[in-house]
Amino acid sequence: MSWGKGLSGQVLFVLALLVPVQVRAQQATLTLINAPATLSTPTAADYNAGFVAEPTGITFLVGLSGGGNTARTTIVSIRSTASTMGGTKPIGDLQWRRADLGTWNSVTTSNVVIQIVTPFRRNDPPWSNTIFFRALLSWTADPPGSYLAPLVVTLTVTTP
Repeated sequence: MSWGKGLSGQVLFVLALLVPVQVRAQQATLTLINAPATLSTPTAADYNAGFVAEPTGITFLVGLSGGGNTARTTIVSIRSTASTMGGTKPIGDLQWRRADLGTWNSVTTSNVVIQIVTPFRRNDPPWSNTIFFRALLSWTADPPGSYLAPLVVTLTVTTP
């Protein structure tokens, strides 16, 4: 398969997820749906556009149960455990955005807040959102191969 401009082969992006959950007086749950995510093999049109997007996204669901009905602040964050996706492709070439926002953000190795909901109580219905991903592409800097982005999605629960 040839993509033109002298580039041939396949590029595969896999977003591997680790999900730590911090639990306080109440039981907090973070559920990920459609994880892990895989970006499709880029086409010449993707390279020309400068990115390949993952259209499904990963949906997260946050809930509280048990304990009292004290108001809590719930924070969902994301980071990578690696500074590259393999070779010299920087982790910042992987970008994410919330479904309800149009702004793309580069993945970093430090926690970056995806969303905060406060006050959130045990009797409130669970809240959710979806994280979409895309990988920036360059004809000259991204040789064919497989790329892996180990991601950590963290739920932090505190009292306001």
